[in-house]
Amino acid sequence: MTSSLSSTSLSRYVTRNPEVLQGEPIIADTQVTVRDIVVFWKSGIKPEEIPQKLLQLVTAAQVFDAISFYLDNQPEIDDRIAWYEARPMLNVSPLLRCNPLLNEVTEYVAAYRRDRNADIDFPESDTL
Repeated sequence: MTSSLSSTSLSRYVTRNPEVLQGEPIIADTQVTVRDIVVFWKSGIKPEEIPQKLLQLVTAAQVFDAISFYLDNQPEIDDRIAWYEARPMLNVSPLLRCNPLLNEVTEYVAAYRRDRNADIDFPESDTL
């Protein structure tokens, strides 16, 4: 969940918080980005079907608002899409990014590293 003190509302459902995904426009109180929704939409998925693709993490109203935000801010979102397409290893699926188990796995790996003095074969990363 985002902190309302540091979030900036950009539209009814779209917000920006510098502490969440480097300030990328997201659906409020989620980690679903406008970019995530636009990628689905540009791939031919109907806006009303996108909530199903995102396991109901967003509503149809949020999807339509994100698309509206995109249409008003195409250069920014298109630049983000291009940036992530050029760096596929950094392009984490919204289903993984928004999975509540991700935090548990991340904490487990961090604890395991501490207990084993980092003498394991996990790649060094901020997320693992």
